[in-house]
Amino acid sequence: MKTIDLVINVGTRNTGIYQQGRGLIIKEPSAVVITNRGGKMSLVESGRAAVQAKVGAKEQLLYPIKEGAVFHERAAVLMYKEFIGRILPYSPFKPKVRAIANISCGLTAVERRDVENVLIRAGVGEVILLESPLAAAEFLGLEYAVIVDIGAGKTEIAVTSPSGIISGCSVNIGGDTFNQAIMDYVTDVFRQKIKFSTAEKIKKSILSFSPADNASCVVESRSIQADSASSLKLETRGIRQAVAPLVDKIAEAIVAVCSQMPTNIYDDVASSGMHICGGSANIPAIDRYLAEKLDWEAYVINEPDNACVMGAAHFFDNPGKLGRLLNLQNLR
Repeated sequence: MKTIDLVINVGTRNTGIYQQGRGLIIKEPSAVVITNRGGKMSLVESGRAAVQAKVGAKEQLLYPIKEGAVFHERAAVLMYKEFIGRILPYSPFKPKVRAIANISCGLTAVERRDVENVLIRAGVGEVILLESPLAAAEFLGLEYAVIVDIGAGKTEIAVTSPSGIISGCSVNIGGDTFNQAIMDYVTDVFRQKIKFSTAEKIKKSILSFSPADNASCVVESRSIQADSASSLKLETRGIRQAVAPLVDKIAEAIVAVCSQMPTNIYDDVASSGMHICGGSANIPAIDRYLAEKLDWEAYVINEPDNACVMGAAHFFDNPGKLGRLLNLQNLR
């Protein structure tokens, strides 16, 4: 039986799927529109089509992954099943599907089993769970590294080694938290309300951690007092001040994780610097901000959005290394 090897990035906001031999073939929002008919949940749209859909009265838009964990099991199964179905050949003889699933290093044993069970129900025959910092380190080709993966729902921080994660943690701060901070800033300072999607656009268009940057944008808002439509001009300086305390908390977590590593690898880790990936690594000068905060070199990984997916894919050519890393037997 033919085997299809995949890497599935279990992301809060986005799902990336890499197929061995074809590359990164799916990069979609982790979203579904579902409906319940006769007590049975069914899929209406998934991915980008779900986000862009006009949701009907009896339909619901869901993001079934929250902070790296399965939030809505049935919706998650429907979403991954549809994504994987796009990849499978149209044939009466279905191939075996094997997947490395990039997950948060902060998941509990129960949450890890939930991810595994969802993917199996979605059509994956064999699931190998891999913490995202290990995938990023493999992408870099570094034996020892400090990885800071700032996703939408969480930030993964880990000291990695050839034998796995030496110390690590997962903090509930990420791109979505940055968006909420922007929304709170607009409410507190201007007495206006903006949508979550508007905050996302503000973050991507004018947020920068370079003191020299001070761009501006005009967005639609709604007055709290008058409950009427309005518009609002925002500047980089104010948005940076709103988000900076959250990045400071990430810096504190980096210090805490590094303080747990053994002294005999300190020089190897220190000389490597810290390596930042995830969607929020694209925020201009976030590496410089963390470097100055911690007095330590920081680097944004090339292709920060895809580094974990691409790094995990390296293990298809070296399954023995993955087996040793995860202490798995007979992995080939």
